[in-house]
Formats: sequence, structure tokens, C-alpha cells
Amino acid sequence: MNTAGIILAGGQSRRMNGPDKALMPFGAAKLIDHIVKRLAHQLPVMALNSNNNPSHFHHLDIPVIPDDITGYAGPLAGILAGMEWAAIQSDAFSHIMTVATDTPFFPDDLAEKLGREIAGLPHTIAIASSAGRLHPVFGLWPISSRHELRKWLADDQNRRVMSWIEVQPYRSFEFPLTEAQTGQPLDPFFNINTQEDILEARQRWAASTR
Repeated sequence: MNTAGIILAGGQSRRMNGPDKALMPFGAAKLIDHIVKRLAHQLPVMALNSNNNPSHFHHLDIPVIPDDITGYAGPLAGILAGMEWAAIQSDAFSHIMTVATDTPFFPDDLAEKLGREIAGLPHTIAIASSAGRLHPVFGLWPISSRHELRKWLADDQNRRVMSWIEVQPYRSFEFPLTEAQTGQPLDPFFNINTQEDILEARQRWAASTR
């Protein structure tokens, strides 16, 4: 299994009133800087899926790949774009692992645990879960399924990520909650959807770096 990392940042940020969540201040940098650094510890080769102006991410020094499905097709279009990008690289990638740009505390052993879950199952998807709930954009995806996924999207099938997963062989791995500095349990897949969420995430990040 040879895996490339794909950061999904193609969302429309409706609940944030429009600003690109990836570019929001976070710690001493931007949220996307933190995500790239966190993922780089697990996978050395990565790309960013974004439909925003690629010049906004020039400082990251990683490829920026837009969706190639017309209209807003959601995360599945970003997953497909990541598969297509990885398929033409010289590294002979067999899989991509996707993470969301609005989930800054995702596990630092995500790639390891998902990879173990589907070891010996080259055509099976691995999906993260926590607190009994699946997180479908945090997944390990076989690149060999990209043609089938493209047909699925072209046929205007249900574009929810779980709808695609449910017609594929898949397994999930349950990640434990972690203990925050406050002593309260923290879901590693806590994601930022609102202004209140970004404030909470910044507070949690500041507390974890003291």
C-alpha cells in the first residue's frame, strides 16, 4: 500500500458566511498550515483539493487540484480529483487518504490505523469513526475505484459520501476520544462549521500548546 494525502478544502463554508475556512487564522498561522503540518508527519506526499484561487495557497508548496466535475458535487468530487492526481504521479500510489481542512485535531496515527484496518484488502475503503459515528471524509480510498466513482457522479447518483461508501466494500476503525487540557473528553474529529466552533478550536489549540 502506497498512500498519498489529500486535504479536502473545496467546501463552500456556508455556515461561516462565505470565507474560506482553510485561510482563517489559527495559532500563529492559518488553519490550512496546521493541517498540512499535521498530515506531513504521516504522509510525505500530499496535495490540496480546493476550488479557490490557487495563489492563496502558494506558500504551502504543494499541488492544488480543483474538482473537475461540473457544479458543486461535494466531497466526492474532491476525493475523485485526489484519486486522479495520485494516479498520474510517478510514485505508483495505490491509495489516497483524505482529511478535512476544518478538523484540526485529527489523529496523528490516522494513516497507520486505517492502513492496518484494510491490510490485505486492496479494494476496500477504510473510514474513521469516533464515539460510534463514522467520519466519511476521513478515509483511505483505493485509487482503482476512480473510474467507477466518476461514473457514479456522472450518472447523478446521490452525492453524499456515505451513499458511495455503502455500495463499496468498506471497514471502519474506531478512534478513542482524547483528554483535553480541561480534563473533558475531546473528539479528535471535532470540526469547524461556525464562528463559535473556530473560537472553541483556537482555545483548545492554545491550551494544548502551553
